[in-house]
Amino acid sequence: MLRTPDLACLYVSLVFASTFVAYTLLKHKRVPEYTDMAIIILSSSAAVVALELGCMVLTVDDTGLGNLAQYRLPVVLGALAIFWTAIGSLGKTCRQALDRMRQSKGEH
Repeated sequence: MLRTPDLACLYVSLVFASTFVAYTLLKHKRVPEYTDMAIIILSSSAAVVALELGCMVLTVDDTGLGNLAQYRLPVVLGALAIFWTAIGSLGKTCRQALDRMRQSKGEH
């Protein structure tokens, strides 16, 4: 994994948001709403951070985790829950934004 998860989530968020904006501009000639873009950026960041956390907790030895070593399984399950929720939110937000654009344009 990357040494700096904050940069990883920044890059993934920017790439995903830029791709979504480019797609909507090309397909619908419109930019998504600000709230949709905020949710897309935050959800993609959360997914990357959760993935990094889960992988880190699974690969680090007990001394590296310190007092948290006894909570390895709950932390991994929490990271999985955050990842799952972030991906679900990302998909739902993109779908709703595209549906609103289609409806406002009169497409079905």
